[in-house]
Amino acid sequence: MAEEKSFNKKVAEVISTFDFMRVKQVMDYLNWNWAGFDGTPDEEALIKKATDLLEQVGNNPGEVCGSGGFRASCKQNGTLSLKFILTESWSDPPDETII
Repeated sequence: MAEEKSFNKKVAEVISTFDFMRVKQVMDYLNWNWAGFDGTPDEEALIKKATDLLEQVGNNPGEVCGSGGFRASCKQNGTLSLKFILTESWSDPPDETII
């Protein structure tokens, strides 16, 4: 049986493979600022925010946390996920009528 990765190794893997430079370029292009920053955050601040969000979701399957365009989640199988989202939309669930 394969040994399960430690939580810290999962976080390190996500952070090391995420394209923070691309996020920075998009944020610069869109003049996307965060509160408390003069201009767009630098790559170091992006990495810090992403790491904090991943640590907030922890090893809790189904947990989702987001801020500043990032969304971190822990999938049902324990896989950590990090996304940078420019736009998103969804509908409310349909009303359930009990007959």
